[in-house]
Amino acid sequence: MKRLACEMCGSTDLIKQDGVFVCQSCGCKYSVEEAKKMMIEGTVDVSGSTVKVDTSDELANLYQIARRARDDNNSENAARYYDMILVKDPSSWEAAFYVVYFKALNCKIAYIQSEAISVSNCEESVLKLIRDHVPESDQQAAVSEVTLRSCYIANMLAKGAKSHYDGIDKDIRSKYTQEFVNNMCAARDILYTCGSHIEAIFGDRDGFLIYAAKAWENGVEIHTSIMPYFSNKQANEQQRNLYVQKAEKYDTKYSGQMERKQRQNQLQQDIRFLEHKISYINPEAYDGVLVNLPFYIFWVMGVIGIILSFDSLNYDDYHSMFMLILTGLALIAIAVIFFSPSKRKKKENELLIATKKELEEKRAELAELNKKKN
Repeated sequence: MKRLACEMCGSTDLIKQDGVFVCQSCGCKYSVEEAKKMMIEGTVDVSGSTVKVDTSDELANLYQIARRARDDNNSENAARYYDMILVKDPSSWEAAFYVVYFKALNCKIAYIQSEAISVSNCEESVLKLIRDHVPESDQQAAVSEVTLRSCYIANMLAKGAKSHYDGIDKDIRSKYTQEFVNNMCAARDILYTCGSHIEAIFGDRDGFLIYAAKAWENGVEIHTSIMPYFSNKQANEQQRNLYVQKAEKYDTKYSGQMERKQRQNQLQQDIRFLEHKISYINPEAYDGVLVNLPFYIFWVMGVIGIILSFDSLNYDDYHSMFMLILTGLALIAIAVIFFSPSKRKKKENELLIATKKELEEKRAELAELNKKKN
């Protein structure tokens, strides 16, 4: 119920006297019809001496519309109706969270960092609203919802940042690396912050700390994905490992999951490297003339040396003849041993086969790990 406020002085002390409502502060008078027009939508109680407005039905309708828009992924409508709810019900954790959430959900690349920070900043007050205004029996479900939505928005923002960064031309990509890292760190911090506030606010409650662990685990995953981009890897590894330890404290299954995830990341890197390596292996290239030019040069020089050795017979210069023959044979041997097209092509084929085999083994191992995860 809300009191009617005087338009002149803002006082809520209005008394019904002789069929009109009189402000006790400034004396301004209002008819019943004027009072109705001044009121915010709702049921008007004019039976007593104080005017009140019941907006419970309107609020229930707004929640219904907002939740329908949320479940339909209609971000624009959800944000609008949750904003209306927040004005009427400032203690609503749901409205306080989703107003910020849906704004971040629709942000452009340039605003990823600022919107992620906004989500991080609202989490403490949202969780305190749950603690202070939600029935105790419903608090765990509310904390679970905040955790799941925080994981979703953090991963979505991180994915958007990564996709944008990968789409930048390689020649200029390095100029945007720090921006990319800042965006990813802001997305990660949504989850580190969420877990820490759950621990601080609900740490003495059974069943709540698993949500803190899940938030930290997702944050660690984002943190790990950008580790190669940090100049100070040691400090970041220490920070990440701190949250790994915190998650393991409340989620006993996480240790094995973390080891599996690290192996998956390593396999993904190895697979990318091997695929790149295979793209440069081309046995057919050794069928060309230019690539085999060293072979032909050494071969021809060797033949010329042998031919010239016979010319030495005219001068009875057996020593020169012998040296020229040896040199010619040596050049031919070098051509055959080191630059033979068939040998080089065979070696390249063997490398291709071995690399493909290694690639298939790593793909199979990764598929098995993904199967276990699922």
